[in-house]
Amino acid sequence: PATTVDHDEDARLENLGYFEKVDTYPEDTGVPGRKDLLVQVQEKRTGALNFGAGFSTIESLLGFVELSQGNFDLFNYPTFTGGGQKFRARAQIGTSQQNYLLSLTEPYFLDQRLSLGGDLFYREASFLSSIYDQRNYGFVIDLRRPVNPFLSVSLDYRLEEIDIFNVDVLASPLIQAEAGDRLKSQVSTTVLWDTRDSVFLTRHGHRVVFTPQISGGFLGGNTQNYGFDLEASQYFLFPFDIILTLNGEVGAIDIWGDGDRVPLFDRLFLGGANDLRGFNFRDVGPKDENGEPIGGQTLSRFTIEATMPIIPRVRGAIFYDTGFVNAGAYDFGTQHIVSDAGFGLRLDLPIGPLKIDYGIPIQKDNNG
Repeated sequence: PATTVDHDEDARLENLGYFEKVDTYPEDTGVPGRKDLLVQVQEKRTGALNFGAGFSTIESLLGFVELSQGNFDLFNYPTFTGGGQKFRARAQIGTSQQNYLLSLTEPYFLDQRLSLGGDLFYREASFLSSIYDQRNYGFVIDLRRPVNPFLSVSLDYRLEEIDIFNVDVLASPLIQAEAGDRLKSQVSTTVLWDTRDSVFLTRHGHRVVFTPQISGGFLGGNTQNYGFDLEASQYFLFPFDIILTLNGEVGAIDIWGDGDRVPLFDRLFLGGANDLRGFNFRDVGPKDENGEPIGGQTLSRFTIEATMPIIPRVRGAIFYDTGFVNAGAYDFGTQHIVSDAGFGLRLDLPIGPLKIDYGIPIQKDNNG
């Protein structure tokens, strides 16, 4: 039992991201059956400047620079350090996107276990579609409170302007109608239950995230819809450090009140490296008469994946993905289900983790 407690304490402290090294030692107290736990930690540097470049088959060539400070203090001029706030400034520029972000979080707002954060963002992307570009800019305010070591609840408010532009003249009437600006004012909540032993390489535990959202109406803006997303993962550890992961997601979105349609930027898509890996980006789901993905209003997917060690810092993976995107809201029929299987590598590099997968479609669908 003592060993289990020590391991759990190590994992929780390491998952905070504050410490380079965490060691725990039991000490005698002189009381039979009772020991003290001595915790020794080595703090990480609070500030960092990172930059790099990369290539993705979806996002093409890109580069980034990021400045972060984990002990920021907005009101301590001129050093702006010492308050325990988290600050991040990031610029990411590529051949098919531009992303800029300013983020500040106060983890103990009003001296309580209440986290208050805010983001200012600007994003412009041409990789979402070959026949139009999309621009998003605005801000997010997030209020988060932990209920216990595993459960937390947050409330978000988002206000953003979304512009569909550079629409191809040969695009279908449906996509042509999406061109222009729309203002989105949205409130969402997130309930997170997380018992994973590690956020970096999870061997056991589970994670469940439920996110309902509503936009428009009394919130303002001219995008009026509501929906939810529910994602869950379960991890199992087997002999020889084989890790089995089960991951599933369901989601739906629909209009309410005076809403006329679910706009293209709020529709649901599947396909690509983050979900159905045997299919092209956003290629699973309804398409227009030109074969252009237009998304749907209901999705469901499931993944089973096993990873195993090959050499230190390198793991092999095999996986199976299945799912569907349906045009109608809250339509969970499986008539358009697709699936794939494949293999990959998980690399723990000094610059960060790298994931390489190759998926092969097994079951296809002509969803139009």
